[in-house]
Amino acid sequence: MRFHLRIPQFLTSTVDVGRQPSRPVLDGHDVTVPNDWKLPPHTVALIGRPAVWFEIQVGPLHWEQDFGGHLLIAITGADATNATIIEAGPMHANGTGNLAPYDYPEDEFAERGVMDFEPMVIAPPNGMTEEFFAALVRMTQRDYDGDQRYVAIELPFLRVGRDSNSYAMGVLLSCGLDPREISTPLKRLRSEWTGYPGAEDPVHEGNFGAYFGAPAHLDRTTLEIAHHNADGSVRLVVVGGKPYGEATLADGTVVKLDSHGRIAFSPDDARAHGLPSRHTEPPAHIVNRRHFPDDPQPAGALITLVVDGRATPLEPGEHFRGTISERNDALGIVTLRSDTGDIVFSLRELGVEMRDPKRVDALFREGVELTVGLHSDRHPRLIVHGENFIKDRLTWRRFHAPRPINIVGTVVGVSVVVAAAAMLWRLRTL
Repeated sequence: MRFHLRIPQFLTSTVDVGRQPSRPVLDGHDVTVPNDWKLPPHTVALIGRPAVWFEIQVGPLHWEQDFGGHLLIAITGADATNATIIEAGPMHANGTGNLAPYDYPEDEFAERGVMDFEPMVIAPPNGMTEEFFAALVRMTQRDYDGDQRYVAIELPFLRVGRDSNSYAMGVLLSCGLDPREISTPLKRLRSEWTGYPGAEDPVHEGNFGAYFGAPAHLDRTTLEIAHHNADGSVRLVVVGGKPYGEATLADGTVVKLDSHGRIAFSPDDARAHGLPSRHTEPPAHIVNRRHFPDDPQPAGALITLVVDGRATPLEPGEHFRGTISERNDALGIVTLRSDTGDIVFSLRELGVEMRDPKRVDALFREGVELTVGLHSDRHPRLIVHGENFIKDRLTWRRFHAPRPINIVGTVVGVSVVVAAAAMLWRLRTL
């Protein structure tokens, strides 16, 4: 019996498969392909397909297994003949460099029916039209700065860098979507061993030139907050209160909130209702963005905080200590009251920056005293004070790669101990 193992095709990826060349898109143009997914007009859909797979052939037997998946976004307009593709890949063909918008031969994959699940339609946030939402998604890709290091397969919050799935989720979450509005695909067609790990670690909004401003109270339980573009213009406005509740806007209009207690407005609709009530100037990390630098930041853009009404980046080496005074789950923001003033954090962005979203969600509750910040190497610094300290220390948390300084310190310490033991043993044997 003769066995044949096709080693050259043992590991295959979408970087080198396809009749059309795969290449980064650095000039901001839209990538358009035939709508072979049969998406209806005015649709934003999340699509998953294999990115890396194993293929083994032994005689007549053939075995193929997907290793990791690739997420992309497809958008149709009034004419659904074609679709605009939003996705990312490596700057260089060898899989290194910046995470960049990409042009893969998606029409070829769609024509062959290579999909992990049926296209998942992403509904616009409550209050937005389909047309505005689709245009905002397109604009978000064009505003991307490329100052983010690419990794082929991400180990979430452990290996620093982001993959194509981080990009797709980052685009959607920068367009006013609540993470809870992006559901799990129901009809799976293929199975991925590692799933889409980078989706847990989305690219920061700052890489798209987006930042949130100072929140303002509409009533005791309802807040409005504006999200801005890099030039300071209003990107969208979100009102957050009680699930299925109501909110009275600045012009007296009463609006219904969705199951998460949210409603979002385009700049024109917000202006018609007298929103936002506060304008926030761009922070330094947005004003001074670099575009596709040769040395992209491993962890991407710095996240935005609002300190006493002023947007500012969370800088490496900086930390804040205080007590959580307010939390709004509809908007995903929390206020830390410190001796120097109030600091507003985005829970989602902070959870990603701290590399442990579940821990951040559990700790940032009213009345909890915390120190939060970054070490100089941008390693997270999150300390609980008071009665919650012991509980936090006994709670499982996500593993972080050790800081380089700790690794060096451990090596030096162990070396000293080993050298001292060797010297002592030597002296005793003389």
